[in-house]
Amino acid sequence: MASIFFFYLGGQFSDTSSRNRDTGTELGDNTNITSLDEEKNEISSKDKEVSVSDDDSTVVHELNWSEKQNDTTFKIDRIGIVKDEMESGAEGTIAVHFVIDNGSKKDISTFPNQGTLLTNTKEQIDASLSLSEDIGGEIMSGAKKEGYVLYPIKKLKDPNEIKSVRIKWDFWPDKDVTTNVKDFDINLTW
Repeated sequence: MASIFFFYLGGQFSDTSSRNRDTGTELGDNTNITSLDEEKNEISSKDKEVSVSDDDSTVVHELNWSEKQNDTTFKIDRIGIVKDEMESGAEGTIAVHFVIDNGSKKDISTFPNQGTLLTNTKEQIDASLSLSEDIGGEIMSGAKKEGYVLYPIKKLKDPNEIKSVRIKWDFWPDKDVTTNVKDFDINLTW
C-alpha cells in the first residue's frame, strides 16, 4: 500500500509520496511547516474555512468540533480530502486531525485510529492503522496527543463531492475499567 504523508503547508495538504517528491530540494529550517508528527455533533458552514489546491486534487476544511467527556477534551480541527490513486486501488484519502487532551485524573483508552467513517456519498470506511498516526491506545493523565487518522476512499471523482462525514470510535474514561466504554458518533458538515 502506498505511503502517503500529509503536510500542512499554508492551509493545504500536499502528497509527498516518493513519486511526487523532489528529492533534490531540502526544506531547511522552516518553522512555518508543521508535519503530522507535530501537528456539538454538527459543524455549520460558518465554522469552517476551506482551502483548495491549485489542481483541485486536495481540499482542506478547517473545523471547530470539540467535546469534553470526563475531563478529557476531544477535538477535530481539520479534515483534508486528497484525490490520489494508491497502490491498494483506493482513489483518495480522507485525513482527520484529532487532538485529545486528557485533563482527567485517570489514564484513558481511546481508539480513533480504529474507528469508522461514513461519507455523504454513502461509502463506509475503516481507518487505516498502517497509514494513520499513532494517536490511539492509552493516554496518560495530563497528556495531550494529536495526529491524523487516514481513511482510504475506494471511489472518489472529486474531493469536493465529500460534503459531510460521520465518524465513530470508542473511548474508555478509565483504562482499567473495560465495561465503561463510551461511543463517539459525530456528524461533521461543511
